[in-house]
Amino acid sequence: MSIAVTGGNGEFGRAVLAQLRERTREPVVATVRDVAKAEPMPGVDHRPGDFDDRDALRASLAGVDTVLVNATFFGADPSLRLPRVTAAIETATIAGARRIVLTSWPGLETATMPSVQDYRELEGVLKAAGPSWTIVRLGVGLADALARDVVWGRQAGELVAPARNASAAPASISDLAEATAVVLMSRESEGAVLELTGSEELDWNDLARLAGVPFRAVSDDEYIAYLVDRFRFSPGAAAMLTALYADLREGRSGRTGTLARLLDHPVMPSIDAVEAQVALFGRPR
Repeated sequence: MSIAVTGGNGEFGRAVLAQLRERTREPVVATVRDVAKAEPMPGVDHRPGDFDDRDALRASLAGVDTVLVNATFFGADPSLRLPRVTAAIETATIAGARRIVLTSWPGLETATMPSVQDYRELEGVLKAAGPSWTIVRLGVGLADALARDVVWGRQAGELVAPARNASAAPASISDLAEATAVVLMSRESEGAVLELTGSEELDWNDLARLAGVPFRAVSDDEYIAYLVDRFRFSPGAAAMLTALYADLREGRSGRTGTLARLLDHPVMPSIDAVEAQVALFGRPR
C-alpha cells in the first residue's frame, strides 16, 4: 500500500513522513512545491506537488493508494486555501487514490474563527469526492499560538491576552504526526471524523506560570490595540489573531481521548507541548 503526503517539506508533513518510515516498508511519496528545496529523507520519494499545478500533482500521485491532503497551512488566506485544497482532493481522486485523509480544524461544528470556516466546505468536498475518506481534525498551530503568548509575555513582563476563562488542549506536533501516520496505515477509521487534542486543558494562568510573569486578561478590543501598539501589527492582522480566543473562551477546542487511543504510548502533556514550541519560536520552520 503506497502512501503520499502532500506538503512534505513542512514541519508537520516531515514529521508524518518520519513516522511512516519507522512503521512501514511500503512506498512513501512526499509531494512538495519545489523538489529542489526538499530536505532528503531516506526511503521517501519526493515529487512535485504544487496544488496550483494539477497536472504535475496528478502525475506525482499516479499509482498511490492513500493520500494525505495536508491542509495545515493555517496562516493562509482561507480564500486561497479553499481552492488549493479542493484542487488537491479532486486531483488525488482523478489520479486513482483509493483513500484520502484530510487534515482539518478541531471543533469545527462550533468554531467561529473566520480563518477556519473554509474547512467546513473542504470536509464536504472530501466526502463527496468518491474515494473512501478519513478526516483528522488537529490544531497543529494551537501549541504555536499558546507558545507565542508565552514568548511575548516574557518579552513584555506580563502575559496579556483576551483569555479570561479560556482553555485549550494543545497536542505536540510529534504526537499528532504519529497519530496521523497510524490513521494512514489503517483502514479502521474509514468514514470517521477524528478529533485529536492534547491530554489536558490549559488556561492562561498555566501559560503565565510557564512564562514566569503575571497574566493580565483584557477585552478583544484592548488586545487588538495592544498588538498594534506593542508589536506593530496592522489592525486586520491583530483582529485575525484575536479571533481564536473567542472560541477558546467558549470551550470550543476541548479535550478528547482520541489521540491517546491511537498512540501506543502516553500523550505528551499539553504544557510540555507548548514548552517545546516555545523553544522553537522564531527559528526557521
